[in-house]
Formats: sequence, C-alpha cells, structure tokens
Amino acid sequence: MADRSRWLILASVAAAFMPVTIDTTVLYLALPSLTRDLGASGTQVLWIMDIYPLMMAGLVLVTGPLGDRVGQRNLLLAGLGLFGLASLAAAYSWTPALLIGARVLLAFGGSMIIPSTLAIVRRSFTDTKERGIAIGIWGACASAGAAIGPVAGGVILSHFHWGAVFLFNLPILALAALVIAGRLRNSPNRDAAPLHPLAAVIGIAGVLLLVHGIKDLAREGGVGLVSLAALAAGLALLGAFARGQLRSALPMLDLRLFRRPGFAVGVLAAMGPIMLLTGFELTIVQQLQFVDDLSPWDTGLAMTPLAIAAAVAGAATGSILHRTGMRLLALMGLALAAGGYLLLMPAGLGGLIGAMIMIGAGHGFLMSLATATIMGAAPADKAGAAAAIESVSYELGTGLGIALFGSLLGLAYGLGLDHGGPGGGSIGATFAEAAELGGVAGEALRAAGREAFTDAFRLLLGVLAGFALLFGLAIYRLGREKKRLVPA
Repeated sequence: MADRSRWLILASVAAAFMPVTIDTTVLYLALPSLTRDLGASGTQVLWIMDIYPLMMAGLVLVTGPLGDRVGQRNLLLAGLGLFGLASLAAAYSWTPALLIGARVLLAFGGSMIIPSTLAIVRRSFTDTKERGIAIGIWGACASAGAAIGPVAGGVILSHFHWGAVFLFNLPILALAALVIAGRLRNSPNRDAAPLHPLAAVIGIAGVLLLVHGIKDLAREGGVGLVSLAALAAGLALLGAFARGQLRSALPMLDLRLFRRPGFAVGVLAAMGPIMLLTGFELTIVQQLQFVDDLSPWDTGLAMTPLAIAAAVAGAATGSILHRTGMRLLALMGLALAAGGYLLLMPAGLGGLIGAMIMIGAGHGFLMSLATATIMGAAPADKAGAAAAIESVSYELGTGLGIALFGSLLGLAYGLGLDHGGPGGGSIGATFAEAAELGGVAGEALRAAGREAFTDAFRLLLGVLAGFALLFGLAIYRLGREKKRLVPA
C-alpha cells in the first residue's frame, strides 16, 4: 500500500473509532438532565449507562471473526452507518426504554467498528515499527475520546438539549465513511470459518453474564445470589464456548491464537493494568468530590492530565517499543504508574497533576504495547479474531477492577469509619445520612467520613502500586521478545 494512502487510512479509521469511545463517557454530565426530562428511574439510568459497554463486550466475539470473512472494510462501513442511525435515535428518544434501545443499537455499531478498525491497521502496516506507531495512534484516540466525552458533554449541555451529545459525532462518522469507501479495498477471506449461530449466542451470553455479574458484585458491596448465579452461568457458557471452538476444525473464534508466542502475554498486559486503572479512577473521583469538595466539572478537569498523558504515551509507544522491547517497556510503564500511585499517598492535591501524568503515561504505554503485541502475534487473516479477544480482555479487566478494588475500598472504609448506621457502606451513603442528621452531629459524621475515606484511599493506592509492580515483573518474566514486538 502506498505510504500516503496507508497513513490517510489510519487517520480515517482512528477518526471512525473515536466516537465509539466518546460515547462511553459523554453521558456522565448529561445524566441529571436526561433523568429529569425522561423521568428515568435509578434502575433505568444504570441500564442507560451500562448496556452500551456490556453489549459491546459480548458482540465483538462475533463481529471480530465476521470481519475476517466478509471483509473489514464492509464491516466498518456497516458499523459506521448503524452507529450514525443509532445516534439519531438516541438524540431524539422521548422515553427511557427508547434510549436504552438506541444504546443497544449503538453497541451493535460500535462492536463492528472496534475490531474492524484495529484489523485494518494490522493489515495496512506490515513493518513492525510502523505498525507499533500506527497502533499507538489508534490507542491514543481511545484515550482522547474517553477524555473528550465529559468535556464535550459539558460544553454542549451549556448551550443545547441533552440529546445533542449524540449528534456532534455525526460529521466525524460521515467523513470517515467517505474516505474509507473511496480509499480502502475490501478483502474478504472466503476460506475463513463460517459463523456458528449457536456458538455465537453461547459466547455472547457468556460474556454478558460474566461482566454483568462482576459489576453487580461491586454495586452490591458483597456477595449476592443473583450476582453469583450470573457469574456461574457466564463461566459455564464461556467454558462450553471455548471447548467447542478448540475442538472445531474451523473455529469461529480461533482460540489457538493463545499458543502463539507473545499473544497470551499481550492479553495479560491488556487485562491486568486496565484493572488497576479502573480501580484507581473509581476511587479518585470520590476522593476529589467528597473529600476535596470539587464539583463534577472540576473533577473532570482534574482527570484530564491523566487522559492527555495516556494519549501522548500511547502515540509514542511504537517509536519506543522497537528500541526497548516489549518486556522492558512494560516494566518501565508499570513502574512509572506505581510511582504515580505512591506520589498521591502523602501529597494529596499538591501532587495531583504530576501523579496523574505519571499514571496516565504509564498506563498509556501499556495499553498501546498490549494491543501492538496481540495484533502483531496474530496472522493477518486472523486480525479480526485477535481484535475481538483484545476487546474482551479490556472489558473483563475493567469489570474486575470495579469489583475487586471497589469491594476493597468499601471494606477499608467501613472498618475505618466504625459507624453502625445506614451510612457506613459508602461515603455517599455517609453524606446522605449526615444531611438528614444536620447540625453538629451531621457535620461530625461528614468529617469522620472524609477521614475514613482518605485512609482507605491511601491504602488502595499502596495496593495498586504493589500490583502494578507485580504485573510489570510478571510480563517481564513471561515475555520472550526483547527487541521486536512479536513475529509479523
């Protein structure tokens, strides 16, 4: 492929990918207004937020391999069209049920866009150094999109109705579709395995139940029967799905990719660090709002250095990776993130910007490194399947981070507060109980909640730093390649 053409295609697929990540965070600031306008209940609000990433996590198991068979270009164009139509439906929804349905359609479109854009990058760049740079730019767009979401939402909401947050990405989608349709040739692999409808349903249901069960455990703050049942059913279905794929002569999702050098290590590099980053983000926003008394808008701005640093580091990963090798860069990145976690322990707000940059840069290196390693380990004709596994790894890591570190934070906070009332489960509940008490008693409870949460937050930072170093050492130990990504 001509030099100028492949970089133009990279810009187009990166632009196509960005609205998918923007839509994961753009609703954060719009929730109060859409809840009021639609009359949504608490349960409906949770489904409005969760159904989008939850559905995508399961659907990529099918759309990734599907792109290998029908061609990644055609799958991407179909995904862009569906995503655009779903954005219009979401913008003009007048009931919670319609908005939830539109978010499901957005997930279908997004599940086509994510693996196809990554597979196109894999096929367009055959040189390992250039591929690393390209995947770094692709990953930087993910970080940038997540950061842009709340900021763009705040700007749009200050001038327009909440539905407009779904409309501003339409010109991006249209422009990307025009360039991709005109510049990229579709290359289907007719020898790829056909879709197996029953296996597809089992795989999707397994991922949905597993991720939903993990997130429910975190929300419940303990062991619930419904959550455990979802986890058990999800694991059982995924076990059946894996057995069927491994036994098939033509598997829909080739799990034998895990036998290739570097692939499993890449999955570990994707899943482990994102678990830590999710746990950190879950707690830092509560620390900033409840303890440091920042507004949601100011909290979003305080998080911006992390996202910017992650985007810059992700874009730079490809240039660094061919010099250091995967093992050393993973260790360096996670050591940098661990240093950021430790810096926040004594410094608080005083060291916030520096710590956010260290944490963002460290995890930015890991995210791009993991994706480059996974995609480099897979042959070009299995790029869609590899992209599907990569996407599921990140989603499972996110769910585990919420569940494990959310539970640890709740346990440490409850023990530190030593309060037997209904507000002992979380700092939000503590503040709600303090508001009901009022007066001196209410203020004393708020002060005790702040102190207990700060202690729990510092404990969590130490745990995150320790796990970051452990993951770094594990990847360094297990990784085999020193100077290259993985075999092309």
